[in-house]
Amino acid sequence: MIELRATVNRRYRVDRQIGAGGMAVVYLGHDLLLGRDVAIKVLRPQYAANPTFRSRFEREAEAAAGFAHPNIIDIYDVGEEDGAPYIVMEHIAGHTLKEIIVDEGPFHPDDVAALLTQVAGALDYAHARGYVHRDVKPQNILVDDRGVARVVDFGIAKSLGDSDLTEIGAGLGTVHYLSPEQASGLMPTPASDIYSAGVVAFEMLTRRLPFEAESPVAVAMRHVQDPPPAPSSYLATVPAAVDAIVLKALAKDPTKRFQNAGALATAMSSWHEARPRPAPTPAPFRPPPSGQAPSDLTATTVTPAVVTEPESPLGPAAKPSPAAPSRDDTGCATWVIGLAVLLGLVGLIWIGFQLTPRIADLGGITTNPTVAVAPAAATTTGPAATNAPPAIMPAAAIAVPDFTGLTLTGATAAARAAGLQLSALEPVFSDSVPVDAVAEQDPPAASSVDQATTVYVMLSRGSAMIDLGELDLIETEAAAAERTLTASGLTVTREEVPSEEIAAGRVAGTEPADQAFIGDRIVLLVSLGDVVRIPAAIQGQPGSAATSELEAAGLVVTGEVGVGEATIAGAGLDLDTAGIEPGDVVGVQGDDADFDSYLPRGTEIELVVYDPALDDAE
Repeated sequence: MIELRATVNRRYRVDRQIGAGGMAVVYLGHDLLLGRDVAIKVLRPQYAANPTFRSRFEREAEAAAGFAHPNIIDIYDVGEEDGAPYIVMEHIAGHTLKEIIVDEGPFHPDDVAALLTQVAGALDYAHARGYVHRDVKPQNILVDDRGVARVVDFGIAKSLGDSDLTEIGAGLGTVHYLSPEQASGLMPTPASDIYSAGVVAFEMLTRRLPFEAESPVAVAMRHVQDPPPAPSSYLATVPAAVDAIVLKALAKDPTKRFQNAGALATAMSSWHEARPRPAPTPAPFRPPPSGQAPSDLTATTVTPAVVTEPESPLGPAAKPSPAAPSRDDTGCATWVIGLAVLLGLVGLIWIGFQLTPRIADLGGITTNPTVAVAPAAATTTGPAATNAPPAIMPAAAIAVPDFTGLTLTGATAAARAAGLQLSALEPVFSDSVPVDAVAEQDPPAASSVDQATTVYVMLSRGSAMIDLGELDLIETEAAAAERTLTASGLTVTREEVPSEEIAAGRVAGTEPADQAFIGDRIVLLVSLGDVVRIPAAIQGQPGSAATSELEAAGLVVTGEVGVGEATIAGAGLDLDTAGIEPGDVVGVQGDDADFDSYLPRGTEIELVVYDPALDDAE
């Protein structure tokens, strides 16, 4: 196993461990040749001893090094040190998506879409080149301080055929994101990566995983057998359109998922467009109460006909038998039947009113939507009155009230009074509307709609802008400042900086310094105290120039120490490649002195320079 502070391949210094997985350990390293930080992933000894793991690690890591995509981690070098295969890759100053979900989740669908768009680009790029990631999970997605996501561990073999299921679940921790076909022991395909990306989306939306169980095997079986839950079953604010997108990505049948990762990202980015809008609902017909005159009705006016019973052709002898209903009962039954017929007629007329303009539109005909029916007499008798159509006018259009500024309770009451329905959607930020008051509505105020139409409202989440100056963070303890920023809805990243005025461990500033939106990532600048950084750029400079720069910064250069070419090469530095001339700086020495290290102002150091006169002596 590679040790800390060791120099790998006479070029990469191993500084400290920054991560660990089931198969490998990741170290922060420094490329002595190019003067940049790198990440060094080293295969664990138990896997390094396995020829299958070794060959796949090396072969597929070399293939991944050929990728060139902004959302895929850059691979710089592949090799072996003391029997341990390693990969040297780009070092990302940021966090894993898993850490971000734990600290900041759940996320709005728009934020999920922004992340998926980047991850999908990486997956589709690899799929087009014949590679399936096979282990898409938040732990394998790094997000830097600018919000750029990079997918790592491309091509590292982790299929179920490589090891038993229990080891994969317990050792690698991937079983929660495993596709049903992988859990069944089948070969993973690009559709498997799409399923895993769907699980990532589910977790970002809810801060939960779709399947949990007591053991990795049980979780894998749930992926195979159980229908996935909708995200909204865990978080009610997740829109139905987003539920449908995630559930499609989590389909058991790979052929029913999205055709590619980009299609999943596009669907998530367009979830607003999939929001259902109900058609206007007509006002229900209500017959007038007994004794009410037709003129009392506003939406629909109906004059019922009076039906008289004709004299029996059998003459006075044709009387009802004693068992027949009384005249009062007969009249009641006649009223009920007449009312039912009347309701049916009104319904048919209303349907005709609704369909007439639509049918006319199909033929290019313009119609007047108003249906005018000749009014009936106030009281009509005789057979002709029975067949006369009722007088009916369409329901009057309603002007949508302005709900802005009302509470949800107040807006609901106002909508009910206007004959409308109200439905609340996800809250939005607003600089002018107080928290929990209506900030937006659809349709807008003064729009003309039918009775019982649903108006969608969005409540205010308050202003999305935070005045960082008002938080008064300067010179506060870093931990307290981070809690304040987090409580304000911001994401915090720390960066240590030298400061002559601010004591070590306290806040020297923020980036940005003035204002930020909720959800933004803020860099908290934490003071290292009155210290001076030794810039790596002095390597290759003449000793006199480096001395002037360091002393101007506040350090004391006590002298120079010469070394020959053999010593320099042993440190992993090639003179020709680095352009080192005699007398140029190749290093520094002193207590805790190193390139890019910080030392208290006034610290004494020595410069290490190339002296060709010492080549033969070495």
